[in-house]
Amino acid sequence: MADVDNRALAPAILTHLQSGAYPSSPSLSSADLTSDTLPSIISSLRAEQETLKTSIRQLSRNAAPDIDTWINRARDLQADILRSRETAREIVKEAERVKELREGTEERGRKARLLEAEVGFSERLGEGLRGFREVNQGVGVVREHVLAGRLGEAVEGLETVEIGVEDLGGTGFEGTRAFGVLQERVKGAREDLVERVSENWGQLVIAEPSEGDRSRLTVRRSLGNQPDITLEGVLDAAERLGLAEQYAKRLTTNIDRTMLRPLLSKGSDGKSGKITDSGTMPDALECTPDSQVNDTASILSSVKALLSHLHSRLPHQIGIQYSATFMPVLISRFEEHWLEPSVPLDMSRIDEFEVTLTELLSFADFIDSLQWHGTDQLRQWVEGAPRAWLTKRREALLGDVRNLVFSGSQERKVVERVETEMVSRDDALAASGNGGDDDWDSAWEEPSEASPERNAVPPASAAAQSRAPIEDDEASAWDTDDLDDKADETGEEAWGWGDGDDANKPESPVAARTAQAQTNGIATSQPQQREVTLRESYTTTAVPATLLSQIQVVIKDAQTLFGPEYAESPIAPAAQGLYTLPTLALAIYRATAPTAYAKIPVGNMLVYNDATCLSASLLAWQANTPPSSRLRLEADTNALETFAKRAYTTELDAQRTILRDLLDGAQGFADCTVQPNKAECESAVQQVVDRMHEVHALWKPILAPSALLQSLGSLLSSIIGKITLEVEELADIAEADSKQLRLLCDRISSLKSLFVASEGATDMTFIYCPPWLKFQYLGEILESSLADIRYMWNEGELSLEFEGEEVVELIEALFAESDLRRRAVGEIRRGR
Repeated sequence: MADVDNRALAPAILTHLQSGAYPSSPSLSSADLTSDTLPSIISSLRAEQETLKTSIRQLSRNAAPDIDTWINRARDLQADILRSRETAREIVKEAERVKELREGTEERGRKARLLEAEVGFSERLGEGLRGFREVNQGVGVVREHVLAGRLGEAVEGLETVEIGVEDLGGTGFEGTRAFGVLQERVKGAREDLVERVSENWGQLVIAEPSEGDRSRLTVRRSLGNQPDITLEGVLDAAERLGLAEQYAKRLTTNIDRTMLRPLLSKGSDGKSGKITDSGTMPDALECTPDSQVNDTASILSSVKALLSHLHSRLPHQIGIQYSATFMPVLISRFEEHWLEPSVPLDMSRIDEFEVTLTELLSFADFIDSLQWHGTDQLRQWVEGAPRAWLTKRREALLGDVRNLVFSGSQERKVVERVETEMVSRDDALAASGNGGDDDWDSAWEEPSEASPERNAVPPASAAAQSRAPIEDDEASAWDTDDLDDKADETGEEAWGWGDGDDANKPESPVAARTAQAQTNGIATSQPQQREVTLRESYTTTAVPATLLSQIQVVIKDAQTLFGPEYAESPIAPAAQGLYTLPTLALAIYRATAPTAYAKIPVGNMLVYNDATCLSASLLAWQANTPPSSRLRLEADTNALETFAKRAYTTELDAQRTILRDLLDGAQGFADCTVQPNKAECESAVQQVVDRMHEVHALWKPILAPSALLQSLGSLLSSIIGKITLEVEELADIAEADSKQLRLLCDRISSLKSLFVASEGATDMTFIYCPPWLKFQYLGEILESSLADIRYMWNEGELSLEFEGEEVVELIEALFAESDLRRRAVGEIRRGR
């Protein structure tokens, strides 16, 4: 580094100290400071220091006048501050003095208010004491008036006293013992007054019920020995005491006990009462039994006498007020004990009832003349007379129907039903069979023109019933809608017959109606029609005929009311309502019949017969009514038919359940030759056979023959179907088992005796039990050889009853594996 002149270093350092700037010359910035250079630098710095001091002294001498001015001002400010502090101390002292003055003022105010309160209390005490004295004196005056019988003055005095007590309650005395004592004295005075009013009431209004056959009601205007005590005064006092409602009820009770009940209630001798003036007491009414009182006019005459007597003695305004209490009771009693029982059920008494309604309106006018309450209730009853009459008719009819169902269900009646149907002459010939031994349709006959039973509604024929599928609702046993549809099916195939010429094949019970046959392309002529009639008898209870007659009476009355004779009758509006009563009656029958018939062993079948008979009778009756009639029973008869079908189906389902439970004891007929299975199978089958005979014995006296055969056929179909299914489900049937199963099937087949009308008659089992022929073939298969089964399948009619797979399963269960079995199975599966 080059040497730098010490004289140049001193200014650079001084510049840096003054302004913080560095020298611009690199040589100065990088110059080394040695001990040799320091003295010169220090010397330069001291010289600069002295220069600065001199400059400062010069500036101070120049600014000295300005500084003196600021110093003077600071001294003045300090003096002002001292004065302010002194002023503040004086203000604080003044504030303390004001606070002391305010506290003194408040203390003096409290003392002044206390003195005012003391003065006010003294004044109130004085007023209270004067009030106590006045009330106490008033109570004494009230008691004096009560003892003297001056009720008006006593009530006024009591009102004044009670107002005084109420005023005293607002003066602060309500919690004092003296105020409580005063209240007790006022309460005692009121009780004394109320007791005296009640005593006078009892002297003026005297009720004497049931003195022998005579009851008496006395209403006096005044007491004879105390003329100042009047009924008007007593009632006015009661009104002012707030007891008007209580005395109105007392008056109502007296009227009810002494007059209304004896008047409207018939005694043990059947006599009603009559109200008359007492012969011994001028202010009394007496009610005595009178055999001449037997109509509404006599009763209303007595009631008018009672109301006139009351009206002449009660003050007008009080009479109006009290009538709002006793008139509703009077009219309600009159309605309950006389008007409602007088509503007739017989049309022959309608004229009397119309007279009664006219008299009631006249009686309402009489009440209006008194300006009393009650006419609205009476006129409403008159306006509602058609509804009351209809309600009574409805209640009577429903009660009769309910009683009829429970009592009439114990009676039995045999009813003949006639069914007439038009069939072709060819059908009739087919139905008659080729020989004279086919008597299954012996009930059919050609009716004479004068036959009285042509109009009876027929059930379906036995043939039509047998064609219905077994799964269908058995309750349609008597429906005829399906006859034509079923008959139009292919005749022989529908019955399971082949196309061969075997003369031993059974004839169809009713041949299918033949369509126009085509012979060489030419249509044959339409077969001639013939009328065929079936007559059958079955058992019903007494319910259908009696219920029908009750409904006919109701409808006859409705038609009478619609006639010109009753066009102006006040009951005429109820005519339309009468047409609704049959529906209600039939609904009650359907509701109560299940309970009423439940204890009868054949109850459901009786319900079926009764409901069906009633439905048919109603339809026949409606058909004979004029077209203008408002009678509409289609919905009701449909409901009856549904009800009958439900009962019929319920009974069949119950019997099916029993039979199936019995068959369940056979445990599927497995190992039927091994004990104990053998005994169980035999027992189950025998129980089923016995049960079928029991059911037949129960139903035979009840059901019509056609319905009986169909219902038994339905049960037998269920039995056969279950047995057939369980046998087909056996995987292996040994030879001994097949023989035992055949014996069991033969026992079931013995039930065909139930379907034979008489000895030597044609077996009709297959007609009423569609799976019957299949069941017979099942028995044959169980004991047949493989060749016999093949022959029945190929040449016989086995294929008409069994499906191919069913026969194959039976063959596989009956025969061991062999070439012959394989060929037979193959032929059957190929449908050969």
